[in-house]
Amino acid sequence: MPQPHEIKITVTSALAGHPYQRDYAPQVTAMSVLSDALTAFGFASDGTTRYYLFFDGHEVPPEATVGELAGHAKALHLKLRTETTNG
Repeated sequence: MPQPHEIKITVTSALAGHPYQRDYAPQVTAMSVLSDALTAFGFASDGTTRYYLFFDGHEVPPEATVGELAGHAKALHLKLRTETTNG
């Protein structure tokens, strides 16, 4: 059985000077990608900021897999968004 191809993920953020890029297996969840991107960007949750991924005009559910989002594509561009809440 052939191995599913890895998908090149690019995450961009208006708050970061450069994109985060890495290849992921199709079964990896959006939550894992988000966590890795936040670490790479040096962003930490302060309790008032919510970070999430955005793709194709919609917020990406944390449980969605890279393979589900990419479909047959070999690359996927996600945007990191932030939402600040007043506590």
